[in-house]
Amino acid sequence: MSEAKISRIPSTVGLPLLVGVILTGTLSVLDSTLVVPLLSTIGRELGGGTSIAWLVAAYLVASTVTIPIWGRWLDLRGERTAMWAALAVFTIGTVLAIFSASLLMLILARVVQGIGAGGLVPLGQAILARRCTSAERARLQVYYNVAYGAAAGLGPLIGGALVAVSWRWAFVIVIPFIVASGVLIAGRLTSLPSGEERAPFDRWGSALMTVGLVSLLIGIERTSIWGLILGVVLVAAFVRHSHRHAESLIPWRVLGHGVAVAAAIVGLLIGLTQFAMLTYLPFLSQKVDPDLNSGIVVIPLTVLWMTLGSITGVVALRVGTRVIVMIGIGVGVLSALVVAWSAALPSLLVASTLIGASAGFVLIPTLLIVQRVVAKADVGAATSLLVLSRNFGGAAGAALTAVLLAGLGVRETFLIIAAVTAVAFVAAVRLPGRVT
Repeated sequence: MSEAKISRIPSTVGLPLLVGVILTGTLSVLDSTLVVPLLSTIGRELGGGTSIAWLVAAYLVASTVTIPIWGRWLDLRGERTAMWAALAVFTIGTVLAIFSASLLMLILARVVQGIGAGGLVPLGQAILARRCTSAERARLQVYYNVAYGAAAGLGPLIGGALVAVSWRWAFVIVIPFIVASGVLIAGRLTSLPSGEERAPFDRWGSALMTVGLVSLLIGIERTSIWGLILGVVLVAAFVRHSHRHAESLIPWRVLGHGVAVAAAIVGLLIGLTQFAMLTYLPFLSQKVDPDLNSGIVVIPLTVLWMTLGSITGVVALRVGTRVIVMIGIGVGVLSALVVAWSAALPSLLVASTLIGASAGFVLIPTLLIVQRVVAKADVGAATSLLVLSRNFGGAAGAALTAVLLAGLGVRETFLIIAAVTAVAFVAAVRLPGRVT
């Protein structure tokens, strides 16, 4: 990295901390993508049949539902305690995975990994947000996007190469990254002043949120009406709990903030469409051409998602968040309509390009504006709310698309996804224009 570029890193952050927190987030992305090409190999060695899918699902659910817990822990206990705890839990899960002797043990190890991974991305982004202005955060997002894009692209390739060696190496190669990130952040994170009174952690709210979101995800995946009802009831109970308790898991100052809620809804719906495409465009391309490397069709999605956000984040600060996000939503709706119109390979590539651009237009600008409008003490909770909404939307989108495709055709399925995505326009109206 040249001296000129290093000078653009704020002195409040510094190069070692920037690389360290980006590396911790990259761990989560890399770990979630390495395993996918190895599922059949793991199944042959450890058995388990259809239960092998839980190696992905368990990690995704655990990392999603724990996001707000880590964010609030940061706000209440400081950077050092939260980040080191998340990294430690992730490391324990990784070591357990390496030495797993059965599928059940490996699934449980993935749950532990997922719990730690739930903190790695939002904690890193919140740590930078506390130290930077909005313009600086938008500029630093370039480094995040490049690292995450590389991890998302290299993960499946590395995992595929490990098929000829051993699936355990998918976890072994993560260890050096863990060590490197620990060395880089050591001594550079802050803790709360020793004399400062610390509010109690919201255990009751954490239980309501966690069980509620898990119930919703299982209800969607298993098409269980009782799971959906239980999830809705528990999430509603959490909202009521948050309103009545000042220091809840996600304080009402955030959960009742119009801009934060609008951004969370938009992120959830774009995440739903994004992960529906990420999961099923390769499947549809294989139906068109069985000899095609199905990963090719999602390359535009991952590249644009990871790179465009850094540009739109800067532009949104100048022209206003609302207009940029509205464009992104419109492009997202169009992506689903393209697949509904034609499932031929050219159309799938166009749809992949459009939804990648949509995510790039929406996710970073909404994150930056929410971090700007909430109180500094709530940056961790607010960041976690947005990451949670995007991830939950992604998990729900993948599950919902599977359910719809099982009962409907491709055209009907993606028309429904387009209609659901369009609901984001309603929420986006609440986003501000240019904030001076």
